[in-house]
Amino acid sequence: MNSYIKVFATGLLSFMVASCSLDEVNYSAESSEEYIKSETQYEELVSAAYMRLRPLISSTTTDLMWYGTDIYSRTGEMNDAQMGIDDYSYINTSDASVYDFWCKNYDVITQANTAMTRGENLGLDEEIRTKRTAELLVLRAYAYFNLVETYGGVPLLLSEITEPTFSFTRVSEEEVYDQIISDLEEAISSNGLDDVPASNDFGRVGLGMAKHLLGKALLTRSYKSFAKTDDLSRAITYFNDVIALHPMVGSWDILFDTQTGAYQYNNSEVIFSVRYSSNQLYNSEGSSGLYQHFLPALFMFPGNTHRGAPYWRTDNSYRAGEDYLNSFEDGDIRNSEKYLVRNIIAGTAGSTNGHTYGVNDVVIYCPKEEMTDTEINQYQADHPSVYLVVNPDEYNTLFPVLNQNVCYPFVYKFYDPNVTEFTDRVTEGGDPRGSRDIYIFRTAETKLLLAEAYLKNNQPAEALEQVNDIRRRANASELQNVDLDVILDESGRELFGEANRWMDLKRTGKLFERAYKYNKFVQRHHNSASDIDDYFLLRPIPQTEIDRSNNTLEQNPGYAGAAE
Repeated sequence: MNSYIKVFATGLLSFMVASCSLDEVNYSAESSEEYIKSETQYEELVSAAYMRLRPLISSTTTDLMWYGTDIYSRTGEMNDAQMGIDDYSYINTSDASVYDFWCKNYDVITQANTAMTRGENLGLDEEIRTKRTAELLVLRAYAYFNLVETYGGVPLLLSEITEPTFSFTRVSEEEVYDQIISDLEEAISSNGLDDVPASNDFGRVGLGMAKHLLGKALLTRSYKSFAKTDDLSRAITYFNDVIALHPMVGSWDILFDTQTGAYQYNNSEVIFSVRYSSNQLYNSEGSSGLYQHFLPALFMFPGNTHRGAPYWRTDNSYRAGEDYLNSFEDGDIRNSEKYLVRNIIAGTAGSTNGHTYGVNDVVIYCPKEEMTDTEINQYQADHPSVYLVVNPDEYNTLFPVLNQNVCYPFVYKFYDPNVTEFTDRVTEGGDPRGSRDIYIFRTAETKLLLAEAYLKNNQPAEALEQVNDIRRRANASELQNVDLDVILDESGRELFGEANRWMDLKRTGKLFERAYKYNKFVQRHHNSASDIDDYFLLRPIPQTEIDRSNNTLEQNPGYAGAAE
């Protein structure tokens, strides 16, 4: 972890400095006015804004990014049980994910506003203040972009709030976009951002982050009723600028292969990532969530142990959809066993259903194509350690041999070798946190957004070249034609577990169409894509926030408590 991310914010007006040595000054007993007096404390305020990104991308907030889309599925038995954020049946306005996404984004905004407000009166070096203000403006814009696309118009907070406030008014979606774009333009024009942050500043906002986000905001606005005539052309310009600043690396292994050591956290393709530390003391919000999210409940399976090797902790939150899994060509590195596991191995020796296996032997196989009973019997005869073959139509089937759990291929590109069982515990009874950085933006996304912008701008040849550039790196064949679905398909293959898929599908007007086509849980609750109510294009305002605002916050139409 970089030296600048060493502060944990405990509230608007109280801060604690992480230290390995005893400090006899009890900072938590001081008011912020007494403590924040110089550039040192100001830098801690700025660092706290970066730290607020950790819970934003490693908690239940990912539910709103991935559920209800085309390439992710929830896990468990296929039945009629509702999960509104996934199947668009009913969304409880008190749903934890709806509340968390709102709060975590406003935490970033609040911290950025506090740092900018305090920085105005500390007599800081002007170059430092310009640089940090630009970074904070981009972080604030990022959080508001998440909020406006998820909830529509939201309260626009632009300075530190120092007194209890219970009355908030939602501004229009257009006003929020105006502010996002204004913040990003100000950050870029200030000349405070480095083109590419130096190695000792890796993880800070750079010019590429600001331009990528601005391009994405402009592209998104270009679909809306309040679009500006130059939104699309400007987005194309900014995306090309980013690609020049952050050239795409030649190998996917550099981006993801932590198993053989090819992975480089600070490669040129990384536009912005949330940083973590090999020092567990600094990882209050570890990154192990991405690694855990896509694994089935392997600790329940014969041959594996609770939180033990080789897969350690799993939370089986999501699984990859069948159509996503079948969308890869043979030879595509993103489909290789290193990144997409179909052969599940044992962590302990044993015998199940007459099949004897040792450590690291394959015990479960999930074929890409459905196998007949005869083919399965032959496969198990040829592979005597395999006690179960799970066909593609069985990913939501409860198997007695698995203690009535489901099994499916799992995305393994986020494997973190530091997620292990009760070793070097941070606290008694707690597990070590993951230390692998989480990508927020990388150049492959920029190129796919550029392809979308080119296509929308009637430049299909240019769009096709961007898509094929990504496919060439993955060792996939080049395509001859491109349309919006082709771009979204490639985006799913390339950015699974990274990009906010819900926002991507909503932006392109493809949310309900693709969710219904590819998400079996959506199909169980609707007769067609047109059967899904349009009000689901926004998530509900958290009821807790409405209550705390003395009902000055209005609920989105269609949800419980909305004005008629």
